[in-house]
Amino acid sequence: MSKSNKLKNTLLKSHTAPLNSDSAFSEQVAGNHYKKLKIQPLDYSMANDFNACQTHALKYITRYNLKWKDKKDQIKDLEKAKHVIDMLIEKIQEK
Repeated sequence: MSKSNKLKNTLLKSHTAPLNSDSAFSEQVAGNHYKKLKIQPLDYSMANDFNACQTHALKYITRYNLKWKDKKDQIKDLEKAKHVIDMLIEKIQEK
Protein backbone atom coordinates (compact mmCIF):
# COMPACT_ATOMS: atom_id res chain seq x y z
CA MET A 1 0.00 0.00 0.00
CA SER A 2 1.39 3.41 -0.95
CA LYS A 3 2.14 6.11 1.59
CA SER A 4 -0.76 8.27 0.36
CA ASN A 5 -3.20 5.33 0.55
CA LYS A 6 -2.11 4.61 4.13
CA LEU A 7 -2.66 8.24 5.07
CA LYS A 8 -6.04 8.30 3.33
CA ASN A 9 -7.14 5.10 5.09
CA THR A 10 -6.01 6.44 8.45
CA LEU A 11 -7.89 9.70 7.88
CA LEU A 12 -11.02 7.88 6.72
CA LYS A 13 -10.98 5.60 9.76
CA SER A 14 -10.60 8.55 12.10
CA HIS A 15 -13.29 10.42 10.19
CA THR A 16 -15.84 7.63 10.46
CA ALA A 17 -14.93 6.53 13.99
CA PRO A 18 -17.26 7.52 16.82
CA LEU A 19 -16.43 11.10 17.64
CA ASN A 20 -15.40 12.29 21.05
CA SER A 21 -14.96 15.84 22.20
CA ASP A 22 -11.21 15.67 21.51
CA SER A 23 -11.70 14.92 17.81
CA ALA A 24 -11.24 17.73 15.31
CA PHE A 25 -14.13 16.19 13.38
CA SER A 26 -16.54 16.69 16.27
CA GLU A 27 -16.58 20.46 15.82
CA GLN A 28 -16.90 23.00 13.06
CA VAL A 29 -15.06 26.29 13.17
CA ALA A 30 -17.12 29.33 12.14
CA GLY A 31 -20.64 28.05 11.70
CA ASN A 32 -22.66 24.87 11.81
CA HIS A 33 -23.82 24.51 8.20
CA TYR A 34 -21.95 21.22 7.62
CA LYS A 35 -23.09 19.73 10.92
CA LYS A 36 -26.67 19.83 9.58
CA LEU A 37 -25.77 17.35 6.81
CA LYS A 38 -25.97 13.55 6.93
CA ILE A 39 -22.57 13.34 5.21
CA GLN A 40 -20.10 16.21 5.30
CA PRO A 41 -18.47 17.17 2.00
CA LEU A 42 -14.99 16.29 3.25
CA ASP A 43 -16.14 12.79 4.29
CA TYR A 44 -17.72 12.23 0.89
CA SER A 45 -14.70 13.62 -0.98
CA MET A 46 -12.18 11.51 0.90
CA ALA A 47 -14.26 8.34 0.61
CA ASN A 48 -14.49 8.82 -3.15
CA ASP A 49 -10.89 9.86 -3.85
CA PHE A 50 -11.84 13.33 -5.08
CA ASN A 51 -9.12 15.70 -6.22
CA ALA A 52 -8.85 19.24 -4.83
CA CYS A 53 -11.06 20.80 -7.52
CA GLN A 54 -13.82 18.25 -7.02
CA THR A 55 -13.66 18.72 -3.25
CA HIS A 56 -13.87 22.51 -3.43
CA ALA A 57 -16.71 22.50 -5.96
CA LEU A 58 -18.66 20.05 -3.78
CA LYS A 59 -18.04 22.21 -0.72
CA TYR A 60 -19.32 25.39 -2.36
CA ILE A 61 -22.35 23.73 -3.94
CA THR A 62 -23.27 22.04 -0.67
CA ARG A 63 -23.03 25.08 1.55
CA TYR A 64 -24.29 27.94 -0.65
CA ASN A 65 -27.80 27.94 0.84
CA LEU A 66 -26.89 26.53 4.25
CA LYS A 67 -24.24 29.07 5.15
CA TRP A 68 -25.73 32.14 3.52
CA LYS A 69 -29.17 33.71 3.80
CA ASP A 70 -28.42 36.59 1.44
CA LYS A 71 -28.82 35.68 -2.24
CA LYS A 72 -25.73 37.69 -3.19
CA ASP A 73 -23.61 35.56 -0.86
CA GLN A 74 -25.25 32.39 -2.17
CA ILE A 75 -24.38 33.40 -5.72
CA LYS A 76 -20.77 34.10 -4.67
CA ASP A 77 -20.41 30.51 -3.46
CA LEU A 78 -21.94 29.18 -6.68
CA GLU A 79 -19.57 31.39 -8.68
CA LYS A 80 -16.67 29.92 -6.68
CA ALA A 81 -17.89 26.42 -7.54
CA LYS A 82 -18.14 27.36 -11.21
CA HIS A 83 -14.63 28.83 -11.16
CA VAL A 84 -13.15 25.67 -9.64
CA ILE A 85 -15.00 23.55 -12.23
CA ASP A 86 -13.59 25.77 -15.00
CA MET A 87 -10.10 25.24 -13.57
CA LEU A 88 -10.65 21.47 -13.58
CA ILE A 89 -11.83 21.60 -17.20
CA GLU A 90 -8.65 23.47 -18.18
CA LYS A 91 -6.48 20.88 -16.45
CA ILE A 92 -8.27 18.05 -18.24
CA GLN A 93 -7.90 19.82 -21.58
CA GLU A 94 -4.14 20.20 -20.99
CA LYS A 95 -3.72 16.42 -20.82
